[in-house]
Amino acid sequence: MPRLNTKVKILPLTIAVALSVIATACHNDDDSTTLTGDAYYAQQAETIMASMTTEEKLHMLSGPGLPTQSTFSPINERVNTGAVAVGYINGVLNDTLDIPAAHLDDGPAGIKIVSDSYNATAWPIGSLLASTWDKDLMEEVGEAFGNEVKEFGVDFILAPGMNIQRNPLAGRNFEYFSEDPLLSGYMAASMVDGLESQEVGATIKHFFGNETETNRLYLDTVATPRALREIYLRGFQIAVEDAQPWAIMSPYNKVNGTYVNQRKDVLTDILRNEWGYDGMVMSDWGAGVDVDDEGVAAAKMIEAGNDSIQPGDSYDELLASYQAGDLSDDAINTGVLHILTQLQKTSAYNDYEASYTIDNDAHAVLERQAAADGMVLLKNSDSTLPLASGANVASFGVGQLATYKGGLGSGSVYSAYTVTVAEGLASDYTLDSDLSSFYEEYYDSVKVAHTDSWYQFAYYSYTEAAPSSNSTLAGLVTTAAENDDMAIITLNRINGEGADRTATAGDYLLSEDEQDLITTVATAFHAQGKKVAVVLNVAGVVDTSAWSDQVDAILLAYMGGQETGNAVADILSGAVNPSGKLAQTFPASYSDVPSASTFPGVDTDGDGDNDEIYYNEDIYVGYRYYNTFNKAVSYPFGYGLSYTSFNYYNAAITSNTLSKGVKGKLDLQVTIENSGSVAGREVAQVYVSAPTVKLAKPSIELKSFGKTGSLASGESETLDFSIPARDLASFDESDNEWIIEPGTYKVYISPSSDVSGNTAITFTISDEIVIGETTAGAIALPDGVAASDFVTVSQ
Repeated sequence: MPRLNTKVKILPLTIAVALSVIATACHNDDDSTTLTGDAYYAQQAETIMASMTTEEKLHMLSGPGLPTQSTFSPINERVNTGAVAVGYINGVLNDTLDIPAAHLDDGPAGIKIVSDSYNATAWPIGSLLASTWDKDLMEEVGEAFGNEVKEFGVDFILAPGMNIQRNPLAGRNFEYFSEDPLLSGYMAASMVDGLESQEVGATIKHFFGNETETNRLYLDTVATPRALREIYLRGFQIAVEDAQPWAIMSPYNKVNGTYVNQRKDVLTDILRNEWGYDGMVMSDWGAGVDVDDEGVAAAKMIEAGNDSIQPGDSYDELLASYQAGDLSDDAINTGVLHILTQLQKTSAYNDYEASYTIDNDAHAVLERQAAADGMVLLKNSDSTLPLASGANVASFGVGQLATYKGGLGSGSVYSAYTVTVAEGLASDYTLDSDLSSFYEEYYDSVKVAHTDSWYQFAYYSYTEAAPSSNSTLAGLVTTAAENDDMAIITLNRINGEGADRTATAGDYLLSEDEQDLITTVATAFHAQGKKVAVVLNVAGVVDTSAWSDQVDAILLAYMGGQETGNAVADILSGAVNPSGKLAQTFPASYSDVPSASTFPGVDTDGDGDNDEIYYNEDIYVGYRYYNTFNKAVSYPFGYGLSYTSFNYYNAAITSNTLSKGVKGKLDLQVTIENSGSVAGREVAQVYVSAPTVKLAKPSIELKSFGKTGSLASGESETLDFSIPARDLASFDESDNEWIIEPGTYKVYISPSSDVSGNTAITFTISDEIVIGETTAGAIALPDGVAASDFVTVSQ
């Protein structure tokens, strides 16, 4: 057989028929030239695989290890001078084949470039991007992000992260989108579409049940099959079915007693057979292969459908398992076929020469827009904001200088710069120079330099907020209240991969110094008839109930990437009218969180490490719990203020074809009018209250959403919504089916999950509709464990 020229095989599918002569050199089936998409690549992969030895296949299933290992040597690597990849898929080089290794790199907020010569764009964190509720913007960010991935010589980006924000203390929440699977799924699908439009592979992660960082390599997530399917798998299902990402990453954790990367019922039965997934599955880094005393963990992963073991160095174990009969040829070939099918799309396979050049300026503009569009105005009493440019501002808080663009770990990005909140404010306002000098000197005295040992990411933290008892600061507060127009206090938090947060002062709660600063500044400025705003530069939810009534405005800025400070100023000044809305609930108290009693797990064997985590709230995660059980919250899911106001009218169902089953859908529309005085955008959310027949359900669930364009004062726009039957169905464990139950449904088109006072639209389902059958017994609870043993939240 002639040597396969990989450059030929990657030519666009639209001209595949015209290249039948070339294609015939790779296969002999005349009909195959009419195939498109992954079907075409899969047939090519069959031919390629026929020229591979078992040993070459095993090397492809296992990466070459970590770049820091002395044995590290990717097979057939093309030189990548710009990015230092965190992993590789081994290639093949023999007398017939010349398949280069593919480069894999982090992460969800931008590609990780470790070089003095290159810098990537640091995009906003996932929580902020989801707070835009803007699928078009998400895709646009994905396109720019994907361009950087390609031009820095990387084939698969390990993004986006899309686990559920089950508990506000999860250390990696900032990488993820939301507490709601539908919002997570659709935002992820848009990001995947954007990334892969640039001919690079997206890798959605961590599939699934990975909502905790504490002892994450070994923790067993115990949850009912219904909760797993409706909450923790649903977002992945939407992303897979709607966007077909090239790759999906299995996690470290177990689910219901077995490591996910060793679960055939998940990686094959559900992912491929139920959802029709065509891509490849790779493991998280080091997951699964060092936890099996029998020495066959790697083989179990391949047999289950985990195609690529990362970062690898598992070849010897796979070979031993194969020779012992614990690893079958069928499993090996299936895994290699999945990998080769995707490799043919990559830049490495296509011999694309990376330029190591990106449009930094254009990407910075987009990054700033995305950051501002996702920031959420939580409070704005008496139109405190916007504050006109040029005003005299007293800027308080060390956070204005220690501004965090993103979280730590694989979500960190080496951007060329980070615009601090102080720098952003200075571009629009006249900052109190004496106060600024004090904080600069104070920050220099308390800041602590850090370097992440694995990611080589340098950043500063600080040991304490400047206490108001500081005599110099106390005097400055008094003077500023007399002379400046307004006070802005910046508070921040940083956390990251590998550790969870705590519900303590200085983390979820404000520290004593922070609380004291708010009280002191608010008292002084209010005595002068002046306003106080707080900017939250945080990775996740923090308590606001203890102090929100002391201030006049609160802006949730999250971590807005490299342009964080400028985006904050854009919102505060009114250059951008805030349109972000919460993708997670702010509870009134951490004790109100339904998973507070079970997070981050329990130590069952007394060794000091948590072994199991019980998802005790079942399907009642986030707003599903607070709304159903009438729990007061600080700020509800979907909430966010604007500098203008909107009216909703003419809400109606325009089409109902749900009786068609899985192909059916419900179409709705609403007209939104800007009834205020300034231009702005509005996010409209569709919540459905479903009847209870066999299955109890939350009082409402998000089923669709949309965002208007910029509406001038008095202008209107009609938004259309389409809810596929898939998204209305509930999971019936007893019959292994997705069903839409009969009865009357109430639909609310609302500006947030607080639908009280909204008039419902109704429709009726006369008979139960089966949407899909599922694999019997998949992801069942462990033997001897019943839902009643751990589920504490139920109707």
